[in-house]
Amino acid sequence: MGKRLSKSEHEKIKKNILKKLYANQAFSKGHLLYERLMSGIPSHLKGFVKEVLDDLIKEELVILYGKTNYGDAYQLNIKKLKEIEAIIL
Repeated sequence: MGKRLSKSEHEKIKKNILKKLYANQAFSKGHLLYERLMSGIPSHLKGFVKEVLDDLIKEELVILYGKTNYGDAYQLNIKKLKEIEAIIL
């Protein structure tokens, strides 16, 4: 069977995704594509990015912006900005 994701690796990916969205100001008008979120993640953890993104959507920290011509796009939930800043800063 496949490898399980450890708690520390999950947190590392989560923080990386949130930092990337925050740095690109993907709040109300901006967004980032799934492929852009995967860049910068170690290759042995790239398979878990979708799983972590789904968790972030359930926590309502990240919103699915919608489908674009290039794939799925994501943005930060501006209502939870204080919570997001506490995680990444």
